[in-house]
Amino acid sequence: MLYRWATLIFLTTPLTTFAQVSGGETISAEIDWLHELTKGGNTGIALFILTFVMVTIAVERVINLRAARIVSAEFTQSVLPLWHAGRFQQLHEYCEKHPSTISRMAAFLAEHREAPPELLIQGASDIGNRELLNEQKKAYGLAVIAGLAPLLGLLGTIIGMIESFKLVEIYGDEGGATILAGSISKALITTALGLIIAIPSLGLYHLFKFKIQSLGRLLDEEMDRLINAWLLKKPGA
Repeated sequence: MLYRWATLIFLTTPLTTFAQVSGGETISAEIDWLHELTKGGNTGIALFILTFVMVTIAVERVINLRAARIVSAEFTQSVLPLWHAGRFQQLHEYCEKHPSTISRMAAFLAEHREAPPELLIQGASDIGNRELLNEQKKAYGLAVIAGLAPLLGLLGTIIGMIESFKLVEIYGDEGGATILAGSISKALITTALGLIIAIPSLGLYHLFKFKIQSLGRLLDEEMDRLINAWLLKKPGA
């Protein structure tokens, strides 16, 4: 959210540049970034689409990648005594009322409680690994955008440079420097836009990846508590 507001402020605020001419006089010029970015042509349109996709993925991850959907210590404390009391139906109902990765793992243990412990542990681990992998895949689009946006920006710049030199070839010295400078400035816009998209995309991808890894470690810890108490702890210990 902070990045989006900062980007919006940056793009809507004209940038003033200063230059000193030979006579000592200082001249200034304002750059309207929002207007400049509209000059990116078809490549610019593709980059704006990538921006929309990036924001969509980021918002979806912020909303859905929550600890309550993966693991919570409150869940472990609530179901621990149900197993020893033999209240497996109540344990199932509690898991259904509090859907999460750890609740589905606990429900698997309760449903197949007669199986050997090593098979139960492996099966529960497979459930957890699959769900964490699915959560990570949902953020993978950000990594793709981070790699694709600069390449699209560079492509737009190269196309723009080709067009720039073509104009010089056509018009020769008539307006030469002015035409070339304006065309090159327009061509570089797509590279700037590509980097503006790629930098936050890469940062968000690693942020979500780190959060998933942290939740995975917490899931392992809470699952170990259940396994030790339900499957590995000897009666009377």
